[in-house]
Amino acid sequence: MESSEGQKKVPRFFCNWPKFWDNKGGNGDTARLRITDYRHWLIRLLSIFILIIVIMIPVVKYAMLIYEGRVITTNQAIIFVVQTITTTGYGELLPFESYQMTLISIFLMISGVFLIFMIIGSIMTSLIEKHVVPRAPTWAKMRGHIIFTSYNETIERAIRLIRQHQISYVVAAPEQHEAVELIKKGINAVCANPLQDEGLKKLGLHQAKLVVASSEDTQNINITLAVSTISKVPVVTMMENNNRAQLAYSAGAKQVVVLEETLGRQLVDWICADASPTEFLKLIDVDVDPQIIAKLKPSIIHIGSRSEFKGKTIGEVKIRTETGATIAAIWGGDGAITTPSADTVIKESTLIVLGPSDNVDRLAAYVGGPGAGEHVILAGAGRVGQEAGKMLNKAGIYPVAIDIVDRPLFFEGILVVGDTTKPHILQQARVEEADTIIITLHDDSLNIFTVLTSRQLNPEINVVVRAVHAETVERLHQAGANHVLSESLLGSQLLQVALVEMGVLPGLTDYLIRELRWYGAPIHIKDLAEKYRGHIKIICLVREGQVLEPRAEQVVQEKDIMVVLGTQQYVEMLRQQGAVRRDF
Repeated sequence: MESSEGQKKVPRFFCNWPKFWDNKGGNGDTARLRITDYRHWLIRLLSIFILIIVIMIPVVKYAMLIYEGRVITTNQAIIFVVQTITTTGYGELLPFESYQMTLISIFLMISGVFLIFMIIGSIMTSLIEKHVVPRAPTWAKMRGHIIFTSYNETIERAIRLIRQHQISYVVAAPEQHEAVELIKKGINAVCANPLQDEGLKKLGLHQAKLVVASSEDTQNINITLAVSTISKVPVVTMMENNNRAQLAYSAGAKQVVVLEETLGRQLVDWICADASPTEFLKLIDVDVDPQIIAKLKPSIIHIGSRSEFKGKTIGEVKIRTETGATIAAIWGGDGAITTPSADTVIKESTLIVLGPSDNVDRLAAYVGGPGAGEHVILAGAGRVGQEAGKMLNKAGIYPVAIDIVDRPLFFEGILVVGDTTKPHILQQARVEEADTIIITLHDDSLNIFTVLTSRQLNPEINVVVRAVHAETVERLHQAGANHVLSESLLGSQLLQVALVEMGVLPGLTDYLIRELRWYGAPIHIKDLAEKYRGHIKIICLVREGQVLEPRAEQVVQEKDIMVVLGTQQYVEMLRQQGAVRRDF
């Protein structure tokens, strides 16, 4: 919620004067010295200096004649004015007998001190700026790099990931002070405006491998159009929702990352026994008939820092035994993707899950807690909240939404208008009777207050909350949240998928998911699992078009299809034992 309170109006007298400050930082940023106007400022000061001299020469001659009764020459007037302004003296005209000449002298002295101070200050500042103050480069001298058009927490995570793969990059910063601040953080930044063709050229567009349009939506569309117009460099565009994503594709984007709608779905996945299917399998080398994949449910399931499974091994929590779903990979917060074994310790991370739909949903319910319940409150009806509301409707839940403004709901539910941090507003939504509250506000401070207030009014309520900034995740947990999903973490994961699909980043190269048809003698799945323990996982069986859960006692019969996860070496060994690829 933005407010214009506290913004000061600049007097019109100063509107046309050069500005030494820039308050565009917003959000209470301190005024920053602008260094681009010094040259113009100095020229204006010198012009004023000369103008005063020219104007005051006839004034002094006239004043001396009228008030002092003395006639002086133009040369004497020039010397008097220059000496007085420069405070080097005016003794040859003393003594003055009129207060008018005294006031003129005082005016000239004060004007001179002010002008000389400002001129010397401008010159010294310019020299210091040139030789001492750090300046960001204005050209990117590199090839095969990634251009990020802005910097935020999502891009920060992405940069850490691409550094691991020794990929060069550059971040655009329209202002010098922004670029300098990024450089101080160790970020490779260039002072250039990505909204302008010249700025894109300064960022090395024609030598770049990829552009990631990571600014605000309207700016991203403009950047995508500009890049597509003047180059053939592919663009990954980050957008808020699917409708705008279509605009980005129309503008020329090769890939679009949709964050806020995905965030809404993932928040609901935590409390409903229904994991949203995703395209995260693009991170893994998959060669399986699309018709079979369509019968599976590739999904991601988040393990939070307060999860009861954190610190336990996959074998201890018996995920495969209890749910029948396969953890294809574990996705760390640093972007690292690893394939787990029974001895793998579960940490705060994201599980990439694959299996028949019922099994994946069972896994989502198994790690997600008690479920949504009958009465769910949705705090915030923005883009994230609207998508969460739609997902709740799909699960047969019709939430009570709370929002600060009276807005239409694109899902079935009740709207309470008010501030979610106020107890009486939460009580209007019957928070004391609620089983779950999903908090989706775009302000972490408001999210924290809403968690505290909800927990105070209903100590048993299940709290699921969005964290706009990664640094507030732990604070939200301390406030009483059961599940917290970091927006920057999810954004970086979505961007990582896009970069893998674009061929910029590698996926999980050690492991494959393959479809094998069995032509050997009938064999129990438990025997295959024991033989290839830790190297092969059977995700499912396909028999006569039906996808079956791979239970230990089940027998793999001739012509059954197995979808397996494993290293290339062991997949080949299984093929030699009696299974063949569908393309053999």
